[in-house]
Amino acid sequence: MKLVRRYESRQIAERVEAVAGAIDRDLRERPLIVVSLLKGSAFFMADLARKLRGPFACEFMHVQRAEGAREVLQIDFASGFNVRDKHVLLLKDVVHSGIIEGYLIDHLRGDGAASLHLGAIVDKPLERTTGVTVDFSLFSAEESGLFAGYGMEHEGLHAHLPDIYEVVSGQ
Repeated sequence: MKLVRRYESRQIAERVEAVAGAIDRDLRERPLIVVSLLKGSAFFMADLARKLRGPFACEFMHVQRAEGAREVLQIDFASGFNVRDKHVLLLKDVVHSGIIEGYLIDHLRGDGAASLHLGAIVDKPLERTTGVTVDFSLFSAEESGLFAGYGMEHEGLHAHLPDIYEVVSGQ
């Protein structure tokens, strides 16, 4: 396995600034809840939280699923937050097929969220098998593959790296 740098910390910081500006412009409606899907989007949420201008709450969710499975087994909320009549921005590390994101959006919509928006560190629209769209992304990648760094782990490692790397097999 080899790590190939795709995005440097400077590029990430520039994109976080731009995305925060777009969120401030597009999601003026309040109250806003920013929800980080753990663990991969936690760094993104922390950086974004320091750049957003409007008031918002930060919350965390964790999705458990069987290894290699597409079905969601359990959703864990870090706290019992209420989304009824609130605008929700769900943050994810990488959006692939959109299956998990679609499930979470449906779940939060069922809980009465006023609106739902999706943000991602990396959006992979060519891998989408659902109608889910990413509203705010730092980067878009056309190739398949895995990423590590900037909070994203590969085999439990590399989340601490400040840059984003593509994980390349072999070599």
